[in-house]
Amino acid sequence: MQHLPTLTLNDQHDQPQTIEGGTRYLIFAAEKAAASVVDAVLEDQTGDGLAAAGIRLVADISAMPQMVITMFALPKLRKRPYPILLGRTADDTRVLPREPGKVTVMAADTGQVHFIDDVDVLRATLGLTG
Repeated sequence: MQHLPTLTLNDQHDQPQTIEGGTRYLIFAAEKAAASVVDAVLEDQTGDGLAAAGIRLVADISAMPQMVITMFALPKLRKRPYPILLGRTADDTRVLPREPGKVTVMAADTGQVHFIDDVDVLRATLGLTG
């Protein structure tokens, strides 16, 4: 049973991406502190590796000024070898649970939601090796 919300957002390359049936884990970074934890865990991952593991990433960039998004955030995000679905307005990610300073991890098979602020715990939750 799929316990993830239906969500379609554009990624960092402005391509539409949809959370779909093959997704096992949805990672959501709602703010910079959470994004830093995600970056540390995913820095050595590839798009194919994350797709095979069924991991999808959503980042809320709605609080960033447009100039910061255009000049700094998007160029940095475009260097990542995996798609990052971007919430550009608060409404884009309103269905996703969040806790301040923590990464949200939603498991499709169990419906469990984890709020994580530790690199090693996030890596273990996702079943990734470091």
